[in-house]
Amino acid sequence: MKIEKDMNNEQLTIRFGGDGNIKIETLTEFLDNYKILLYQINQEFGYSPDDLIIEVSPPENGSFKIKLSPKYKDLLVTSLTTLVVSTLSGLIIYHATKEEENSSIEEVKTLLEKHQIKDPKVNQYVYNIYQNTGTQQKINQTFVVVNNDSNISGLKIERDNEEIINVNQNEISELLQKTKIIETDEIPETDIVSDEQILIIKTIHFEGKGKWAFIFRGYPIKAIIKDTKFLERLSEEPFMKGDSLKVILSRKRTFDDELQTYIIDQNSYAIENVLLHKSKPKNNQKKLDM
Repeated sequence: MKIEKDMNNEQLTIRFGGDGNIKIETLTEFLDNYKILLYQINQEFGYSPDDLIIEVSPPENGSFKIKLSPKYKDLLVTSLTTLVVSTLSGLIIYHATKEEENSSIEEVKTLLEKHQIKDPKVNQYVYNIYQNTGTQQKINQTFVVVNNDSNISGLKIERDNEEIINVNQNEISELLQKTKIIETDEIPETDIVSDEQILIIKTIHFEGKGKWAFIFRGYPIKAIIKDTKFLERLSEEPFMKGDSLKVILSRKRTFDDELQTYIIDQNSYAIENVLLHKSKPKNNQKKLDM
């Protein structure tokens, strides 16, 4: 599988080991699981499933090389495409090599750095996305699909000709034996996610129940602020457009059966606590929209 930057460079290659043919179900199920993983990553970056077009190349050089190219309908963001590749690589590496079921962000960082993935944003995305049990299931299912095909002797994944993971059939079987995955029917239909995030102020609202406008991961959101101590600071502390807030951000998710992932309710964003207010440089301040 190759995911491309500028359609040509940044790629992942997936090779199914073995001398014979593979089952058609192996290929289609494997692709379907990776498609859903890409949708889940895409959602984490703030884009909807409709924004992402996935293309697959035919086999080449006697082995299966599956190329998946994220192309955004209205824009092509080179840095975003690279981030998609790195995050998917990180998720696969973490799932296949983690020793504990629940790792801290620092443990995820240490593990990924051993595989030359050092971008702190990728570490955070891998940590956040992996908490989604639907994501864990899809990654695990790709190994189940390979394990169920007796024609396959192993699985090798490369990024730009550099090896990410190389496991034989015995290692895949051992991985599946030690991996505990929640069954689909145990996944709650809706839940509330609450974690630490950075928001950029766009507009403010002085009414306690009014929603502020922010930029979150590059796209606009509106969120109500529940932190009463922070709201009391509005009368004495200046806030400017472009200031950043480190917050505990909560939002409601609903599980989508077709995509096998959670979809965020865009009207549910709420700031539970404001941890830090950072003003932008004074020489770059503009009047704040009210």
